Amino acid sequence: MLEKVAMHGIVVIIKRTHRKASVGFRMSLGQLVVLVPHKMPRSQIDRLLESKSDWILAKLAMQGPFIPPVQRRYEAGERLVFLDQELILQISLGSHSTKLKGANELSVSVPRVNPIWIRNALVRWYKLQAQEHIEQRVSHFAPLVGAWPKKIDVKTYRARWGSCNHRGEVQFNWKLMMAPRAVVDSVVVHELCHLLHMHHGPEFWAQVKRVLPNYADAKQWLKEEGHRLCLD
Repeated sequence: MLEKVAMHGIVVIIKRTHRKASVGFRMSLGQLVVLVPHKMPRSQIDRLLESKSDWILAKLAMQGPFIPPVQRRYEAGERLVFLDQELILQISLGSHSTKLKGANELSVSVPRVNPIWIRNALVRWYKLQAQEHIEQRVSHFAPLVGAWPKKIDVKTYRARWGSCNHRGEVQFNWKLMMAPRAVVDSVVVHELCHLLHMHHGPEFWAQVKRVLPNYADAKQWLKEEGHRLCLD
């Protein structure tokens, strides 16, 4: 059974279940779903949501703008995500260039309208933004972690968001530019901490959590929403 609750200008989905003895929270398609016992009174649910309102709003803010899955045609008017922004794709004829216009318009210029050219232009633009943004975030977090990489690269990965090697080099997936800023920060900190601990043991996670106490939220976001970080 599904119910909807309006709270502070947002809608929360309430799902009652016979199998759950306690209250649970999960993100689904950019919305917060609250799992509650089947017989929990509505008044108790309302009190619970109010007591958790700050946490719920923070969770939803981390989601960033929700873009439903679409079959891209690389046409004017399509929506894209860049960090915490939603961008509208605009296409014009001319020499190859890609640039932001105003607050939410991404303008791609190509000699002729060709979906492959437009997609390639977007990939190049996202990679350039990733290199610049991630280098800035590495500079911010490296002193907090106590580790500085020898090299920062932006890569195309299918099944990972970042990596670190024994040479002190860190690599990041350019598709992170379609994730919320807090999620990008979590991957940056994760890889910087690997410069100190090349494993996922207790010392590694202690270092990550020291720098980013809410790291688990971003990790969960990538697990649930990472499949949406693509241009196809």
